[in-house]
Amino acid sequence: MVKSADRHGATGRGGAGGYFAWSRDPAVGLFAVLPLWLAYEALRFWLTPDERNLSEWLLLDMLARLGPVVGTLLRLLLAAATFLAMRSVLRREIPWARVALVLVLEGMVYGLLLGPLAGALADPAARLLGPPGGGRERLAQNLVSSLGAGLFEELVFRLGLMSLLVWLWLRASTTHRVSRVAGGIAAVVVSAALFSLHHHLREPFDRGVFLYRTMAGVILGFLFWFRGFGVCVYTHAMYDVYYFVELYREQP
Repeated sequence: MVKSADRHGATGRGGAGGYFAWSRDPAVGLFAVLPLWLAYEALRFWLTPDERNLSEWLLLDMLARLGPVVGTLLRLLLAAATFLAMRSVLRREIPWARVALVLVLEGMVYGLLLGPLAGALADPAARLLGPPGGGRERLAQNLVSSLGAGLFEELVFRLGLMSLLVWLWLRASTTHRVSRVAGGIAAVVVSAALFSLHHHLREPFDRGVFLYRTMAGVILGFLFWFRGFGVCVYTHAMYDVYYFVELYREQP
């Protein structure tokens, strides 16, 4: 029992342990989103085999230019990373089932708050974070797309782009006297603006909607910073699911 407690304490930084430390762990976050990823792939193959989330499509399209097997290699790489994350979680004896369950619930709560908070920071009339609705008959497809948006948009813009910008800033801070906190904030804002802009590749540009999505991206960026990848993914997915369910209910 003492040995296990020591491992938990080491995981929790400074001997503290606990949910908030474990849920921020990159391995825990990646392992926790595995059910969402599997659900998205299965439901997309069953309901919408010819449709993809925009971020997923852009990512695979860019990689496809490098060769026809690159998309498959990307999935294998993600699968390998998830497997290594699972091994890390089990080796450190983190109570993964409890942590993952609370992580999902935390993301669901933040997802319900994301829309009103982003609206308060931007144009309250601009409610759209996900793609256009398309009617009751597309509810199932939109819900599947919500899972993909939560996974791939956070993978590209927070875990990928934002982390890259932070890394570049940290490299610069070793040779120049620049604030690391300022670099983190800049990475949040830049990744949020690009996150918002990429939605307009398939729809006309609207300043209010762009600002709203940017504010949502800023919130997601700080959530990724302070709460980790897993919470951020489930927050985004829950927001999109809630949006489409409400859209369905409002239509005659």
